Amino acid sequence: MRTLAETVARRLPIVRGLLDQRDAAIAQRDNALTALAAAQTERNPLQAEHTKTATHEDIFYCFRLLLGRNPNPEEWPGHSSRVGEDLENVVSSYVTCREFADRGLLNKTYRDQVELVRLPRFSLFASNEDLAVGHHICGGTYEPGVAGVLTRFVKPGMAVVDIGANIGYFTMLLASLVEPSGLVVAVEPNPENIKLLEASRRLNGFDHVLIIQAAAGRQTGLLRLNVSYSNGITGELSDDVDAIFASHPVSCVALDRILPKDRRINLIKVDTEGAELNALIGLSETIDRDHPVIVSEFSPGALTGISHSSGPEYLRFLIAKGYRIGVIEQDGSENGFGDDVDGVMGAYSRSGIDHIDIIATST
Repeated sequence: MRTLAETVARRLPIVRGLLDQRDAAIAQRDNALTALAAAQTERNPLQAEHTKTATHEDIFYCFRLLLGRNPNPEEWPGHSSRVGEDLENVVSSYVTCREFADRGLLNKTYRDQVELVRLPRFSLFASNEDLAVGHHICGGTYEPGVAGVLTRFVKPGMAVVDIGANIGYFTMLLASLVEPSGLVVAVEPNPENIKLLEASRRLNGFDHVLIIQAAAGRQTGLLRLNVSYSNGITGELSDDVDAIFASHPVSCVALDRILPKDRRINLIKVDTEGAELNALIGLSETIDRDHPVIVSEFSPGALTGISHSSGPEYLRFLIAKGYRIGVIEQDGSENGFGDDVDGVMGAYSRSGIDHIDIIATST
C-alpha cells in the first residue's frame, strides 16, 4: 500500500521533487557509510593521522557516540556539509546540543543503586550499576589474584596503605586481615567513593581504618579529577581560568608527609589509573625506611599519560629501590622476574589487556 501511495504521489511535481530529494539524501548517507566501512577495513585506525578538521567519519560518530543514534537521511546532508570545519567546533556543537543533554551522560550516577554485599570476611556497599568495580563485586568476584596475594602477605598487627581505595573492597579486606591491632590507611580522592568507603567502614566496625580523601602524588597541592563510574583519573590543573572553573579539583598529598613515622608500613597496595609512580615518589622516604611489599597495577599506557613515565621506567624505579618484581596471576600465584624488565614487559604484552598486576618485594 505504501509503495502504491508513493507511486501515485510521484505524479505530482512538488511531491515528486521532495521524494527525489529524500532518495538522494538516503543514497548520499548510505554511500558515506559504505565508504566509512571500507576505510575501516583497509586501515588500522590507530595508525591514521590525526587531523584538526572534521571528516565524514567524525560527524557520523558524533551521532553514534554522543547522540546515541545514526543520522537520518533528512539531516545528513546538512551535517555532513561541515566536513572540513575545525574539529573542536564541530564536536562542541554536538556536546552542547539539547539532544546530548537529554541523554544525561554527564550526570550518570550509580548512587541510587547501592546495595549491601555480604562477603565472607566483611560487608561492603556497592552498586551493580558501577561497571568499573561494583558490578564485579556484586557478581561475587573482583581481582582474585590481588586478593590472594594480600591474604597471603598481610598478617594481624600490620600497618598497610591502600592507595586508590575506590569504594573500599581491598580496604575492607586489609582491615579484616590486620585486625584491630593493625592499621589501614585508605587514600581515595573521589568524594562519591568516600561515602561508600566510610559507610562500609562503620558498618564493619573497622575503627582501625583511617580514610584520607585526597589523591596521592609527588607533592602536596591540587589536581583535577575526572571520573568514570567509580574509577578516577587525576591530572594537573590547567593554567586556563575557565578550565579551572569547569574542573573538579581535589587535594593531593605526598604521603611521606602524613603517614606515621613511628610505625613501620608493611605493605602498600597502589592502583591509581596511571598515577602509581607519582604516588610512590611521594612515598620514597617510607619505602627507603620500611621496604614494604608493594602490590601495584601496571598499565604502561596509563603511566605514560599520567605519571609521564614509560612502563620500563616504572619498573626500574622499583628495582633501584631494592625490589624484585613478580607478575601476579589470576590464582594469586606469582611469576617471578627479579630485575628482568623485558620479562615483565613481555608478560604484559602477552596478557592482551590494558593492565596486569605486579608485586615488588625487597631483595
